[in-house]
Order: sequence, then structure tokens, then C-alpha cells
Amino acid sequence: MKPLPPDHWPQELAEIRSFLGKPLNIHNIMAHHPELMKAWSPFRNHVVGNSSLSPRQRELLILRTACNCQAEYEWKHHVERGLQAGLKSSEIERVKLGPGAKGWQAQEAALLSAADDCHNGYCITKKTLKAINRHFNTQQQLDITVTVGMYITLALIIKTYDLPMEDA
Repeated sequence: MKPLPPDHWPQELAEIRSFLGKPLNIHNIMAHHPELMKAWSPFRNHVVGNSSLSPRQRELLILRTACNCQAEYEWKHHVERGLQAGLKSSEIERVKLGPGAKGWQAQEAALLSAADDCHNGYCITKKTLKAINRHFNTQQQLDITVTVGMYITLALIIKTYDLPMEDA
């Protein structure tokens, strides 16, 4: 499956297409399934725009998930977004080393551990959850799990269809 050029999107996706501006290839792949795209769009908007997590926290989760899933497409997109969210280049590189790398605050290490747990065992372990409970309220805890889950789902699409970067 190849990304659907934006001018070939089904008419029923016109509102979403307009909202996105110039869609990314992940959007262009999903445009093959209008009902999926219409269901996914509000969820995506919550995770990237209305989450109870800070942009920095969200980007740490996304970058670690992209790293864990070896989703280079997602990694490349979120390096820039991570910088915009206040992460330093050195911190973004440190994400690759995981939660045990020196320099993370306890809250950040807990986020990275949660991403690792979700990837490795499809749940946050009791040990990590104890740390998460110290730093995050219930809404944030749910946003942690759905953020990782959403980006694992995107990684499945990206890797299954060997999604190219937009400039490729």
C-alpha cells in the first residue's frame, strides 16, 4: 500500500484534510480507510493537543516508543517536535539509552520506563506504576498509556507498509 496523494483523498475526508493542511504520509496511508481516519482523528487530536501531559512529557513517550518499535519515520518526525517541546538534542539522543541513562529526572525516567513496559509486556509493571503514581495523576496515567498505545499502532502501520518520509 502506498500513501494516497492528498488530491485523491475521498471527499468525505475533506474536513480532516483541511484541518491537517499538508498531510503527512501516515495520514495519506490512513486516507485509504475513511471510516478509520474519521474515528482516529479525534483520538489523535486528544493525544497531541489535549492530553493532560505536557508537550515535553508527551514527546519523551513518543520518542521512546518510536525507538522501541524501530519506527524511524516516527522518530524523525518527533525529533523536531521534541525540540519544539523543549527537549535538548542531547536529551533526545539519551532517549535511545532508556530510563536507566544518567541525567533523567525521576519523573522522566518513570515515563520512559512506562513506554518500555508497554512495549515489552503490554502493560505498565507494578514497579513502574509505583513511580508513575508518585508523579502523575489519574488522567495523566491514562494519557501515558494511550499515548504509547497510539504510537505503537502507528508504528505497526509505518513498518508494515515501509512508509517513506515525505521528502523521499
